[in-house]
Amino acid sequence: MRILIADADQNFLESFQSYMWECGHDAEFATNGLECSAILYRFTPDVLIMDRDLLWGGCDGILATLRDKPELSEIPVVILASTSQDPVEDISSPNVVAWMQKPCHMRDTLEQVLSAVGPLQLSGQTHFRERMRSLSQ
Repeated sequence: MRILIADADQNFLESFQSYMWECGHDAEFATNGLECSAILYRFTPDVLIMDRDLLWGGCDGILATLRDKPELSEIPVVILASTSQDPVEDISSPNVVAWMQKPCHMRDTLEQVLSAVGPLQLSGQTHFRERMRSLSQ
């Protein structure tokens, strides 16, 4: 699986990328919305994992990019939220399939993302919103 994760925490990103590579997945990371947008044009992921409070372009800007570019419009998105009170449900994007509360453990994150995204990709569904759920424990 090709994974793009966007979060401001550089240490988390590097650890996550290393773990994904060890598990046989191709992973890229971005520390802000501008980097995430640039990476999306050269690395089309199977799933995007993104911090709700992403800087420089933000979560909403990236979701707008996905919506406006046909080649990116089918990418499922998992939102990382800092607290359970983050307004994740307010996100109006059909790409958002699930959300997770930070901090996230590598193994659990991978298992939960595969669980949320795998069936969607296999069935070819394009209406993700109705399947959005919390992946947090």
